[in-house]
Amino acid sequence: MVKFKGYRSGLAVIAALGLTTGLVTASNGSAATKVDPTWNCVPSKSKPANISLIEYFAGPARTPLLNAFARQYEQNHPGVKINIISPSQADAPAKITQLLQAGAVDIVEPGGNIQGNAVSAKQLANIYPYISKSKSWAGLTEYSQFQAQAFGKNVIYVMPNGYYTKAAFIRTQPFKDAGLPLPKTWDDILNASSKINTSSSWVYAMRGAKASFTQAIFIIRAYNAPDLNLGGYFNKSTGKSMFENPLSQVALDKLMQIWHKASPPAAVSWGYPEMVQGFVNGTANYLIQDNEVIQIVSDGFAPFGQGWTLAQMPKGPTGYSAQDVSGTGWSVTQASKCKNVAAGFIDFLSSDPQASIFARAYGVGPITKTASKDPFFKTGAWSIYNTIGQDPKELKLNGEDVNQACYGAFFTQADKDMQAMYAGTLSTSDALKSWASYWNTSCTNTSKS
Repeated sequence: MVKFKGYRSGLAVIAALGLTTGLVTASNGSAATKVDPTWNCVPSKSKPANISLIEYFAGPARTPLLNAFARQYEQNHPGVKINIISPSQADAPAKITQLLQAGAVDIVEPGGNIQGNAVSAKQLANIYPYISKSKSWAGLTEYSQFQAQAFGKNVIYVMPNGYYTKAAFIRTQPFKDAGLPLPKTWDDILNASSKINTSSSWVYAMRGAKASFTQAIFIIRAYNAPDLNLGGYFNKSTGKSMFENPLSQVALDKLMQIWHKASPPAAVSWGYPEMVQGFVNGTANYLIQDNEVIQIVSDGFAPFGQGWTLAQMPKGPTGYSAQDVSGTGWSVTQASKCKNVAAGFIDFLSSDPQASIFARAYGVGPITKTASKDPFFKTGAWSIYNTIGQDPKELKLNGEDVNQACYGAFFTQADKDMQAMYAGTLSTSDALKSWASYWNTSCTNTSKS
Protein backbone atom coordinates (compact mmCIF):
# COMPACT_ATOMS: atom_id res chain seq x y z
CA MET A 1 0.00 0.00 0.00
CA VAL A 2 1.29 3.47 -0.83
CA LYS A 3 2.27 5.48 2.21
CA PHE A 4 0.91 8.76 0.95
CA LYS A 5 2.62 11.82 2.33
CA GLY A 6 0.71 14.39 0.30
CA TYR A 7 -1.43 15.34 3.29
CA ARG A 8 1.46 17.41 4.64
CA SER A 9 1.43 19.55 1.51
CA GLY A 10 -2.34 19.79 1.69
CA LEU A 11 -2.28 21.00 5.28
CA ALA A 12 0.54 23.40 4.43
CA VAL A 13 -1.60 24.96 1.73
CA ILE A 14 -4.47 25.32 4.20
CA ALA A 15 -2.19 27.04 6.67
CA ALA A 16 -0.60 29.29 4.05
CA LEU A 17 -3.73 30.41 2.24
CA GLY A 18 -6.27 30.07 5.03
CA LEU A 19 -9.93 29.22 4.62
CA THR A 20 -12.30 31.93 3.59
CA THR A 21 -15.13 32.86 5.92
CA GLY A 22 -17.15 34.62 3.24
CA LEU A 23 -19.48 31.87 2.11
CA VAL A 24 -21.77 31.66 -0.87
CA THR A 25 -25.53 31.35 -0.80
CA ALA A 26 -27.04 30.27 -4.11
CA SER A 27 -30.68 30.91 -4.82
CA ASN A 28 -33.18 28.27 -5.78
CA GLY A 29 -33.61 28.65 -9.51
CA SER A 30 -36.93 27.27 -10.74
CA ALA A 31 -40.57 26.90 -9.85
CA ALA A 32 -40.02 23.16 -9.59
CA THR A 33 -37.57 23.58 -6.74
CA LYS A 34 -39.92 25.95 -4.88
CA VAL A 35 -42.64 23.34 -4.53
CA ASP A 36 -40.31 20.44 -3.81
CA PRO A 37 -39.68 20.32 -0.04
CA THR A 38 -36.36 18.52 -0.56
CA TRP A 39 -35.12 21.69 -2.27
CA ASN A 40 -36.39 23.96 0.52
CA CYS A 41 -34.83 22.51 3.64
CA VAL A 42 -34.44 25.14 6.39
CA PRO A 43 -31.84 23.91 8.90
CA SER A 44 -31.85 25.11 12.49
CA LYS A 45 -30.13 24.19 15.71
CA SER A 46 -33.26 22.41 16.85
CA LYS A 47 -33.78 20.69 13.48
CA PRO A 48 -30.34 20.27 11.89
CA ALA A 49 -29.72 19.13 8.33
CA ASN A 50 -27.30 16.22 8.33
CA ILE A 51 -25.53 16.01 4.98
CA SER A 52 -23.36 13.00 4.14
CA LEU A 53 -20.74 13.12 1.39
CA ILE A 54 -18.83 10.06 0.17
CA GLU A 55 -15.53 10.32 -1.68
CA TYR A 56 -14.44 8.02 -4.48
CA PHE A 57 -10.79 9.13 -4.43
CA ALA A 58 -10.21 9.40 -0.68
CA GLY A 59 -6.64 9.81 0.50
CA PRO A 60 -4.42 11.79 2.86
CA ALA A 61 -3.77 14.47 0.24
CA ARG A 62 -7.42 15.50 0.11
CA THR A 63 -9.58 13.96 2.87
CA PRO A 64 -8.24 16.25 5.66
CA LEU A 65 -8.91 19.19 3.37
CA LEU A 66 -12.52 18.19 2.76
CA ASN A 67 -13.05 17.76 6.49
CA ALA A 68 -11.58 21.21 7.11
CA PHE A 69 -13.94 22.69 4.53
CA ALA A 70 -16.86 20.86 6.15
CA ARG A 71 -16.07 22.25 9.60
CA GLN A 72 -15.83 25.76 8.18
CA TYR A 73 -19.12 25.43 6.36
CA GLU A 74 -20.82 24.18 9.52
CA GLN A 75 -19.44 27.10 11.50
CA ASN A 76 -20.97 29.59 9.09
CA HIS A 77 -24.22 27.68 8.59
CA PRO A 78 -25.75 26.87 11.99
CA GLY A 79 -27.87 23.75 11.87
CA VAL A 80 -25.86 22.14 9.05
CA LYS A 81 -23.78 19.05 9.78
CA ILE A 82 -21.48 17.62 7.09
CA ASN A 83 -20.26 14.04 7.40
CA ILE A 84 -17.39 13.06 5.08
CA ILE A 85 -17.28 9.31 4.32
CA SER A 86 -13.87 8.21 3.08
CA PRO A 87 -13.61 4.54 2.08
CA SER A 88 -10.44 3.20 0.52
CA GLN A 89 -10.33 3.57 -3.25
CA ALA A 90 -10.63 -0.20 -3.58
CA ASP A 91 -13.83 -0.21 -1.51
CA ALA A 92 -15.28 3.06 -2.81
CA PRO A 93 -17.23 1.74 -5.84
CA ALA A 94 -19.13 -0.87 -3.81
CA LYS A 95 -19.75 1.52 -0.92
CA ILE A 96 -21.01 4.34 -3.12
CA THR A 97 -23.25 1.97 -5.06
CA GLN A 98 -24.63 0.56 -1.81
CA LEU A 99 -25.43 4.00 -0.40
CA LEU A 100 -27.02 5.14 -3.66
CA GLN A 101 -29.25 2.09 -3.80
CA ALA A 102 -30.22 2.51 -0.16
CA GLY A 103 -30.92 6.23 -0.58
CA ALA A 104 -28.63 6.84 2.38
CA VAL A 105 -26.29 9.58 1.11
CA ASP A 106 -26.67 13.20 -0.02
CA ILE A 107 -23.51 13.88 -2.06
CA VAL A 108 -21.51 11.33 -4.02
CA GLU A 109 -18.35 11.44 -6.11
CA PRO A 110 -19.40 9.16 -8.99
CA GLY A 111 -16.03 7.95 -10.26
CA GLY A 112 -15.22 4.90 -12.35
CA ASN A 113 -18.28 3.25 -13.82
CA ILE A 114 -20.71 4.71 -11.28
CA GLN A 115 -21.68 7.90 -13.08
CA GLY A 116 -23.35 6.38 -16.14
CA ASN A 117 -25.17 3.80 -14.06
CA ALA A 118 -26.39 6.38 -11.53
CA VAL A 119 -27.69 8.74 -14.21
CA SER A 120 -29.42 5.88 -16.00
CA ALA A 121 -31.02 4.75 -12.72
CA LYS A 122 -32.15 8.35 -12.00
CA GLN A 123 -30.24 8.39 -8.73
CA LEU A 124 -28.68 11.84 -9.28
CA ALA A 125 -30.49 15.17 -9.10
CA ASN A 126 -30.23 17.92 -11.70
CA ILE A 127 -28.65 20.78 -9.77
CA TYR A 128 -28.46 23.21 -12.70
CA PRO A 129 -31.37 25.43 -11.53
CA TYR A 130 -29.51 25.97 -8.24
CA ILE A 131 -25.86 26.03 -9.31
CA SER A 132 -26.31 28.12 -12.47
CA LYS A 133 -27.19 31.14 -10.31
CA SER A 134 -24.27 30.68 -7.93
CA LYS A 135 -20.90 32.30 -7.50
CA SER A 136 -19.20 29.00 -8.26
CA TRP A 137 -20.82 28.70 -11.68
CA ALA A 138 -19.69 32.17 -12.70
CA GLY A 139 -16.14 31.33 -11.63
CA LEU A 140 -15.82 28.09 -13.61
CA THR A 141 -13.73 27.89 -16.75
CA GLU A 142 -15.61 27.47 -20.01
CA TYR A 143 -14.40 23.87 -20.19
CA SER A 144 -15.67 23.18 -16.66
CA GLN A 145 -19.11 24.51 -17.56
CA PHE A 146 -19.05 22.31 -20.66
CA GLN A 147 -18.10 19.22 -18.64
CA ALA A 148 -20.73 19.98 -16.02
CA GLN A 149 -23.40 19.78 -18.73
CA ALA A 150 -22.13 16.52 -20.21
CA PHE A 151 -25.63 15.04 -20.13
CA GLY A 152 -27.34 17.99 -21.79
CA LYS A 153 -27.52 21.77 -21.80
CA ASN A 154 -28.98 23.17 -18.58
CA VAL A 155 -28.58 19.78 -16.92
CA ILE A 156 -25.93 19.20 -14.25
CA TYR A 157 -25.67 15.81 -12.61
CA VAL A 158 -21.98 16.19 -11.72
CA MET A 159 -20.20 19.41 -10.73
CA PRO A 160 -16.49 19.00 -11.67
CA ASN A 161 -13.96 19.04 -8.84
CA GLY A 162 -10.75 18.64 -10.86
CA TYR A 163 -9.25 17.18 -14.01
CA TYR A 164 -7.06 14.17 -14.54
CA THR A 165 -4.65 13.92 -17.45
CA LYS A 166 -2.44 10.91 -18.01
CA ALA A 167 1.31 11.28 -18.42
CA ALA A 168 4.30 8.95 -18.15
CA PHE A 169 6.29 9.10 -14.89
CA ILE A 170 9.83 7.92 -15.65
CA ARG A 171 12.75 7.16 -13.35
CA THR A 172 15.60 8.44 -15.50
CA GLN A 173 18.73 6.78 -14.06
CA PRO A 174 17.97 3.15 -15.05
CA PHE A 175 17.51 4.18 -18.68
CA LYS A 176 20.67 6.29 -18.58
CA ASP A 177 22.67 3.43 -17.04
CA ALA A 178 21.40 1.09 -19.76
CA GLY A 179 22.38 3.55 -22.49
CA LEU A 180 18.76 3.96 -23.56
CA PRO A 181 16.78 7.08 -24.41
CA LEU A 182 13.60 7.57 -22.42
CA PRO A 183 10.74 5.59 -24.01
CA LYS A 184 8.47 7.45 -26.38
CA THR A 185 6.54 4.51 -27.84
CA TRP A 186 5.04 1.22 -26.70
CA ASP A 187 7.78 -0.55 -28.66
CA ASP A 188 10.39 1.40 -26.68
CA ILE A 189 8.89 0.14 -23.41
CA LEU A 190 9.02 -3.47 -24.57
CA ASN A 191 12.52 -3.18 -26.03
CA ALA A 192 13.89 -1.65 -22.82
CA SER A 193 13.00 -4.82 -20.93
CA SER A 194 16.04 -6.65 -22.30
CA LYS A 195 18.43 -4.15 -20.72
CA ILE A 196 16.75 -2.92 -17.54
CA ASN A 197 14.78 -5.73 -15.92
CA THR A 198 16.33 -7.33 -12.85
CA SER A 199 14.89 -9.39 -10.03
CA SER A 200 14.07 -6.20 -8.13
CA SER A 201 13.60 -3.52 -10.78
CA TRP A 202 11.45 -3.73 -13.90
CA VAL A 203 10.48 -1.37 -16.68
CA TYR A 204 6.71 -1.05 -16.63
CA ALA A 205 4.26 -0.57 -13.76
CA MET A 206 1.42 -2.72 -15.04
CA ARG A 207 -2.00 -2.46 -13.41
CA GLY A 208 -3.32 -5.93 -12.64
CA ALA A 209 -6.17 -5.38 -10.17
CA LYS A 210 -9.24 -3.12 -10.39
CA ALA A 211 -9.43 -1.04 -13.59
CA SER A 212 -6.64 -3.14 -15.15
CA PHE A 213 -8.47 -3.03 -18.49
CA THR A 214 -7.47 0.64 -18.79
CA GLN A 215 -3.98 -0.59 -19.66
CA ALA A 216 -5.47 -2.26 -22.74
CA ILE A 217 -7.41 0.89 -23.61
CA PHE A 218 -4.22 3.03 -23.53
CA ILE A 219 -2.38 0.93 -26.08
CA ILE A 220 -5.39 0.03 -28.25
CA ARG A 221 -6.24 3.71 -28.63
CA ALA A 222 -2.62 4.51 -29.54
CA TYR A 223 -2.81 1.91 -32.31
CA ASN A 224 -6.22 3.13 -33.53
CA ALA A 225 -5.57 6.87 -33.43
CA PRO A 226 -6.35 9.11 -35.19
CA ASP A 227 -9.30 6.99 -36.37
CA LEU A 228 -11.22 7.41 -33.09
CA ASN A 229 -14.54 9.04 -32.28
CA LEU A 230 -14.67 11.72 -29.58
CA GLY A 231 -15.80 9.18 -26.99
CA GLY A 232 -12.79 6.98 -27.68
CA TYR A 233 -14.39 3.55 -28.20
CA PHE A 234 -15.40 3.59 -31.88
CA ASN A 235 -13.55 4.05 -35.19
CA LYS A 236 -14.59 7.06 -37.24
CA SER A 237 -14.01 5.28 -40.53
CA THR A 238 -16.40 2.41 -39.83
CA GLY A 239 -18.66 3.62 -37.03
CA LYS A 240 -17.95 0.29 -35.34
CA SER A 241 -16.14 -0.60 -32.12
CA MET A 242 -12.40 0.03 -32.21
CA PHE A 243 -11.96 -3.49 -30.85
CA GLU A 244 -12.86 -4.83 -34.33
CA ASN A 245 -9.85 -3.14 -35.92
CA PRO A 246 -7.02 -5.63 -36.65
CA LEU A 247 -4.61 -3.07 -35.18
CA SER A 248 -6.27 -3.64 -31.81
CA GLN A 249 -5.13 -7.26 -31.96
CA VAL A 250 -1.56 -6.12 -32.59
CA ALA A 251 -1.83 -3.66 -29.70
CA LEU A 252 -3.24 -6.11 -27.16
CA ASP A 253 -0.67 -8.74 -28.09
CA LYS A 254 2.01 -6.10 -27.53
CA LEU A 255 0.60 -5.33 -24.09
CA MET A 256 0.73 -9.00 -23.14
CA GLN A 257 4.38 -9.07 -24.23
CA ILE A 258 5.02 -6.08 -21.98
CA TRP A 259 3.26 -7.91 -19.17
CA HIS A 260 5.42 -11.01 -19.56
CA LYS A 261 8.76 -9.31 -20.30
CA ALA A 262 8.72 -5.80 -18.82
CA SER A 263 6.49 -5.89 -15.74
CA PRO A 264 7.08 -7.27 -12.23
CA PRO A 265 5.11 -10.47 -11.54
CA ALA A 266 3.61 -8.86 -8.42
CA ALA A 267 1.85 -6.32 -10.66
CA VAL A 268 -0.91 -8.83 -11.29
CA SER A 269 -2.38 -7.67 -7.98
CA TRP A 270 -1.49 -3.98 -8.31
CA GLY A 271 -4.29 -1.44 -8.14
CA TYR A 272 -3.79 2.31 -8.09
CA PRO A 273 -1.88 2.64 -4.80
CA GLU A 274 0.32 -0.41 -5.41
CA MET A 275 1.42 0.63 -8.89
CA VAL A 276 2.26 4.12 -7.65
CA GLN A 277 4.21 2.65 -4.75
CA GLY A 278 5.97 0.33 -7.20
CA PHE A 279 7.24 3.39 -9.03
CA VAL A 280 8.12 5.28 -5.84
CA ASN A 281 10.23 2.42 -4.45
CA GLY A 282 11.89 1.59 -7.77
CA THR A 283 10.24 -1.76 -8.45
CA ALA A 284 9.05 -0.27 -11.74
CA ASN A 285 10.59 2.60 -13.67
CA TYR A 286 7.81 3.67 -16.02
CA LEU A 287 4.31 4.53 -14.78
CA ILE A 288 1.26 5.90 -16.60
CA GLN A 289 -0.86 7.82 -14.14
CA ASP A 290 -2.79 11.01 -13.46
CA ASN A 291 -1.51 14.40 -12.37
CA GLU A 292 -2.31 13.97 -8.66
CA VAL A 293 0.54 11.42 -8.54
CA ILE A 294 3.03 14.28 -8.96
CA GLN A 295 2.61 15.16 -5.29
CA ILE A 296 2.89 11.54 -4.18
CA VAL A 297 6.11 10.91 -6.12
CA SER A 298 7.60 14.23 -5.01
CA ASP A 299 6.96 13.37 -1.36
CA GLY A 300 7.75 9.65 -1.51
CA PHE A 301 10.72 9.56 -3.89
CA ALA A 302 12.27 12.93 -4.77
CA PRO A 303 11.36 16.41 -6.00
CA PHE A 304 10.58 16.67 -9.69
CA GLY A 305 13.70 16.58 -11.86
CA GLN A 306 15.77 14.76 -9.25
CA GLY A 307 15.80 11.23 -10.59
CA TRP A 308 12.45 11.33 -12.35
CA THR A 309 10.65 13.24 -15.04
CA LEU A 310 7.36 13.35 -16.90
CA ALA A 311 6.71 12.57 -20.55
CA GLN A 312 3.71 12.16 -22.81
CA MET A 313 1.72 8.96 -23.12
CA PRO A 314 3.57 6.39 -25.26
CA LYS A 315 2.74 6.62 -28.96
CA GLY A 316 1.62 3.88 -31.29
CA PRO A 317 2.94 3.05 -34.77
CA THR A 318 0.95 5.92 -36.29
CA GLY A 319 2.75 8.43 -34.07
CA TYR A 320 -0.41 9.08 -32.08
CA SER A 321 -1.68 8.52 -28.57
CA ALA A 322 -5.11 9.30 -27.16
CA GLN A 323 -6.70 9.74 -23.76
CA ASP A 324 -9.76 11.06 -21.99
CA VAL A 325 -9.11 14.48 -20.50
CA SER A 326 -11.89 14.68 -17.98
CA GLY A 327 -12.58 14.14 -14.33
CA THR A 328 -15.20 13.41 -11.78
CA GLY A 329 -16.95 15.75 -9.37
CA TRP A 330 -19.75 16.10 -6.82
CA SER A 331 -23.37 15.02 -7.31
CA VAL A 332 -26.49 15.53 -5.21
CA THR A 333 -28.55 12.37 -4.92
CA GLN A 334 -32.25 12.17 -5.68
CA ALA A 335 -32.71 10.57 -2.27
CA SER A 336 -31.36 13.59 -0.39
CA LYS A 337 -33.97 15.19 1.87
CA CYS A 338 -32.10 18.51 1.85
CA LYS A 339 -30.94 18.99 -1.74
CA ASN A 340 -30.55 22.76 -1.41
CA VAL A 341 -28.18 22.33 1.54
CA ALA A 342 -26.20 19.62 -0.27
CA ALA A 343 -25.98 21.79 -3.40
CA GLY A 344 -24.93 24.73 -1.22
CA PHE A 345 -21.97 22.76 0.11
CA ILE A 346 -21.01 21.78 -3.45
CA ASP A 347 -21.26 25.45 -4.41
CA PHE A 348 -18.89 26.27 -1.56
CA LEU A 349 -16.38 23.56 -2.57
CA SER A 350 -16.50 24.73 -6.18
CA SER A 351 -15.81 28.40 -5.41
CA ASP A 352 -12.45 30.04 -4.87
CA PRO A 353 -10.39 29.98 -2.80
CA GLN A 354 -11.66 26.50 -1.82
CA ALA A 355 -11.46 25.08 -5.37
CA SER A 356 -7.96 26.50 -5.91
CA ILE A 357 -6.71 25.19 -2.57
CA PHE A 358 -8.12 21.76 -3.39
CA ALA A 359 -6.47 21.69 -6.83
CA ARG A 360 -3.07 22.73 -5.48
CA ALA A 361 -3.10 20.45 -2.46
CA TYR A 362 -4.46 17.36 -4.20
CA GLY A 363 -2.75 17.95 -7.54
CA VAL A 364 -5.66 17.97 -10.00
CA GLY A 365 -6.26 20.24 -12.94
CA PRO A 366 -8.14 23.35 -11.74
CA ILE A 367 -11.80 24.01 -12.48
CA THR A 368 -11.88 27.78 -11.93
CA LYS A 369 -10.75 30.73 -14.03
CA THR A 370 -8.62 32.06 -11.18
CA ALA A 371 -6.77 28.82 -10.52
CA SER A 372 -6.22 28.13 -14.23
CA LYS A 373 -4.12 31.31 -14.39
CA ASP A 374 -1.97 30.26 -11.41
CA PRO A 375 1.70 29.82 -12.49
CA PHE A 376 1.81 26.74 -10.24
CA PHE A 377 -0.11 24.82 -12.91
CA LYS A 378 2.18 25.93 -15.76
CA THR A 379 5.70 25.30 -14.44
CA GLY A 380 7.86 22.44 -13.19
CA ALA A 381 6.22 19.04 -13.39
CA TRP A 382 2.96 20.65 -14.51
CA SER A 383 4.54 21.98 -17.72
CA ILE A 384 4.07 18.54 -19.31
CA TYR A 385 0.33 19.18 -19.51
CA ASN A 386 0.93 22.25 -21.65
CA THR A 387 3.00 20.03 -23.98
CA ILE A 388 0.17 17.49 -24.06
CA GLY A 389 -2.38 20.20 -24.74
CA GLN A 390 -0.44 21.57 -27.71
CA ASP A 391 0.35 18.21 -29.32
CA PRO A 392 -2.15 17.48 -32.14
CA LYS A 393 -0.94 13.87 -32.16
CA GLU A 394 -2.10 13.24 -28.62
CA LEU A 395 -5.85 13.16 -29.05
CA LYS A 396 -7.99 14.60 -26.24
CA LEU A 397 -11.17 12.59 -26.00
CA ASN A 398 -14.29 13.89 -24.27
CA GLY A 399 -15.18 10.69 -22.42
CA GLU A 400 -18.80 10.62 -23.60
CA ASP A 401 -18.65 6.88 -24.24
CA VAL A 402 -17.92 6.12 -20.59
CA ASN A 403 -20.96 8.17 -19.55
CA GLN A 404 -23.23 5.56 -21.13
CA ALA A 405 -25.01 3.09 -18.89
CA CYS A 406 -23.45 0.22 -20.88
CA TYR A 407 -20.00 1.17 -19.59
CA GLY A 408 -20.61 -0.22 -16.11
CA ALA A 409 -21.04 -3.81 -17.28
CA PHE A 410 -18.08 -3.47 -19.64
CA PHE A 411 -15.88 -2.18 -16.79
CA THR A 412 -16.65 -5.25 -14.69
CA GLN A 413 -16.30 -7.83 -17.47
CA ALA A 414 -13.20 -6.29 -19.04
CA ASP A 415 -11.40 -6.42 -15.68
CA LYS A 416 -12.20 -10.13 -15.41
CA ASP A 417 -10.97 -10.65 -18.95
CA MET A 418 -7.69 -8.86 -18.20
CA GLN A 419 -7.07 -11.15 -15.25
CA ALA A 420 -7.72 -14.16 -17.49
CA MET A 421 -5.34 -12.86 -20.17
CA TYR A 422 -2.63 -12.23 -17.58
CA ALA A 423 -3.10 -15.82 -16.41
CA GLY A 424 -3.08 -17.17 -19.95
CA THR A 425 -6.58 -18.66 -19.77
CA LEU A 426 -8.14 -16.21 -22.28
CA SER A 427 -6.72 -15.33 -25.70
CA THR A 428 -6.44 -11.72 -26.80
CA SER A 429 -8.49 -12.52 -29.91
CA ASP A 430 -11.39 -13.93 -27.88
CA ALA A 431 -11.31 -10.93 -25.53
CA LEU A 432 -11.42 -8.48 -28.44
CA LYS A 433 -14.27 -10.35 -30.15
CA SER A 434 -16.29 -10.20 -26.94
CA TRP A 435 -15.54 -6.51 -26.36
CA ALA A 436 -16.33 -5.57 -29.96
CA SER A 437 -19.63 -7.43 -29.89
CA TYR A 438 -20.64 -5.76 -26.64
CA TRP A 439 -19.88 -2.20 -27.77
CA ASN A 440 -21.53 -2.72 -31.16
CA THR A 441 -24.73 -4.12 -29.69
CA SER A 442 -25.10 -2.61 -26.21
CA CYS A 443 -23.61 0.88 -26.60
CA THR A 444 -24.11 3.83 -28.93
CA ASN A 445 -21.55 5.73 -30.95
CA THR A 446 -22.85 9.07 -29.73
CA SER A 447 -20.39 11.13 -31.82
CA LYS A 448 -21.18 9.32 -35.09
CA SER A 449 -22.33 11.83 -37.68
